[in-house]
Amino acid sequence: MHDAPASERYRRLVALNAVLTVVARHSNLLLPRPFEELADAVGRFAAFQVLAMLFPEPEGELRAYAAFRGDTLAAAPFSALVPAPGALFRRVFGEGKAFSCVDTRAGDALEGMGASVGCLSYVALPVRATPPGGEASARSGPSGGPVIAALVLGYADAAAGAAAPIELLEQLADTLGAGLDRSLRVVAGEREAAERLLRIRELEEQHRNLLDNAPLIIFRLDPETGELSFLNRHAERLLGVPVTEALKTPGFLGEAHADPEGVMCFEDAVARAKLGAPSSSYEARLRRRGGDAITARGTVYPLVSDRGRVVAIEGVLADVSTEHAARTRLIQVDRLSTLGTLAAGVAHEINNPAAFILLGLDMLDRLLRGPNVRMEGAAASSASELLRELRDSIKRIVDIVRDLKLFASPPQPEGSRRALTDANRTVESALSLTRGQIIERAQIVKSLSEVPPILMEDGRLGQVIVNLLVNAAQAISKPGSKHEGRDQTVTVETRSDGDTVEIVVTDTGAGIAEENLPRIWTPFFTTKGPEVGTGLGLSISREIIERAGGQITAESPVPGSDPPGGARFVISLPAAGRAEEATPSVAPVPRLVSTRARVLVVEDEASLARALCEQLGRVHQVAVAPSADAAMGMLAGGQRFDVVLCDLRMPGMSGDVFYTRIRESDPALAQGFIFMTGVGFGADFERFLASSGRPLLEKPFSAEDALSAIAEVVTANQAEERESARSR
Repeated sequence: MHDAPASERYRRLVALNAVLTVVARHSNLLLPRPFEELADAVGRFAAFQVLAMLFPEPEGELRAYAAFRGDTLAAAPFSALVPAPGALFRRVFGEGKAFSCVDTRAGDALEGMGASVGCLSYVALPVRATPPGGEASARSGPSGGPVIAALVLGYADAAAGAAAPIELLEQLADTLGAGLDRSLRVVAGEREAAERLLRIRELEEQHRNLLDNAPLIIFRLDPETGELSFLNRHAERLLGVPVTEALKTPGFLGEAHADPEGVMCFEDAVARAKLGAPSSSYEARLRRRGGDAITARGTVYPLVSDRGRVVAIEGVLADVSTEHAARTRLIQVDRLSTLGTLAAGVAHEINNPAAFILLGLDMLDRLLRGPNVRMEGAAASSASELLRELRDSIKRIVDIVRDLKLFASPPQPEGSRRALTDANRTVESALSLTRGQIIERAQIVKSLSEVPPILMEDGRLGQVIVNLLVNAAQAISKPGSKHEGRDQTVTVETRSDGDTVEIVVTDTGAGIAEENLPRIWTPFFTTKGPEVGTGLGLSISREIIERAGGQITAESPVPGSDPPGGARFVISLPAAGRAEEATPSVAPVPRLVSTRARVLVVEDEASLARALCEQLGRVHQVAVAPSADAAMGMLAGGQRFDVVLCDLRMPGMSGDVFYTRIRESDPALAQGFIFMTGVGFGADFERFLASSGRPLLEKPFSAEDALSAIAEVVTANQAEERESARSR
């Protein structure tokens, strides 16, 4: 090629580029349209009457893919089996060299192709596969791979074959190697699929029962119209529509998709299949005649003949409702876990400033009562009343945060310790969490009687009541105008006969259909949409109550309601004793000690630390460390303390890690720890407090609470020191 004139080299480069463009555009060159493009590209640089690719077949024949030129040849087949001329086969496929036939009438004619369409001469050139890495080998030929096909150009003139541009055609043949190798793999895959389909058709009668009883909707569509041509019997059982009716209904499967997104996915998959392309699976909801919609996973794919024609479109729709419900449950569990994490973070961020505000109010109250402050009677009364209201508001905020324990605390394992629970207090907490959802739909009516405590896992009763209150609110429609819905109510009652405690939640909402009443306790059963509920609330509530030795029942409509409607849930639990027995008697905690203690406050909230320092400094000698690392430095510098008032959650070293290090290096000082926290719940938190045995101040707390805790620790440590001295 290097000895050829520049114009000839340029012409060859242009020809190679044209062929490469066609190869790059199509994954399978052995389809009519790509092959015609290839023939057009070659024809611009080398004239011919027929261009063919010949592939050896197992029976000694050649599979010929051909493109013809001339109006009289329009009916010639694109793909045909032709006998293999011995000289051509030996020269091209055996020796890997070009072969020329200058006169097909003298022999070596391509019967069934060349001679039948008037070709008197042709040239055939080997096309080699590109080996791995694209490197040539001496055994396989100059381009490296084995001969996989013969590129044939046929001519109507006997002399034209001898004048063919062999060097150009050889380079084109080398260029086509990779593309034809890829095409053969595609054809092999298509042929395998076609053979598999043929075997399925041969066994269709024997396998019909298997298809009809498979737990899938199996269908086939006409590739031209997109209408059903086959539907198995399981579709009838799953969708509630007879197969004969479905086959006669235009667009049946599209209409069976319940959501616009599902219809779009199905139609897109069918459109791609009509073009011979598969599509990814999708999930959609399917309508059921006389039943609830189901969730199905759909797959649609084309069936392509060996000539590249889409002969059918098939698909499968699998019922994955159970799998979808399980995924939904996992998502709900993850959301609850996230809620617990967020609740802990919110509690910490709210309780820290609340603690400072509460201590600040105590300081302000003391200042206003100081000897240097002169206030008239009305002003003093107003200031005192304002301070009281501010304290009540802060305590209300703290109570709401603490009520988050109802959901943030994880369920306890079987056999775990139960606690005496005040049913009325739990109802109040549940109402504080759900009030916002209820009051926009109905009025809240409370009728709480004096009832004995019950024995339950901490926080589980609150979870049940919250579930019932949320369900009651959702059963009542939002008012359409300011006058509607004023008579709607959600009522909560508590009552007891001494042996049992009952909590009753009643609403005036839509009620529960009679046929659904026995099913409401079934996991995942819900009449709400997936965006509202998962059908787990009542199932979990029943499990919690029964685990505590009680029962929960439902009735709808509510007896005596006018008009009939609403729902009533009754929780019945065994009483754990008299109400006054719920609060054990505790000896008074000493508020003061005889000596002035040395107190170290370890708190990262600067404002709270200053307030503690000022309040505690009236009684004790107080130092402040803004972090556990700073406190470690103070202790390493020789400073000694009787009590360490330490926050649990701090940047850097946390309070529990700080305590663990002190316990290893100075066990006596570890006995002086009092922990503070704005987060009073969490499994890790509770395990640490139980193992350490140290007292806890939950923020916000008053200065009196802190002084009392310090006095208790100092007194206990002094008593232990005296006992140790006597034993020595």
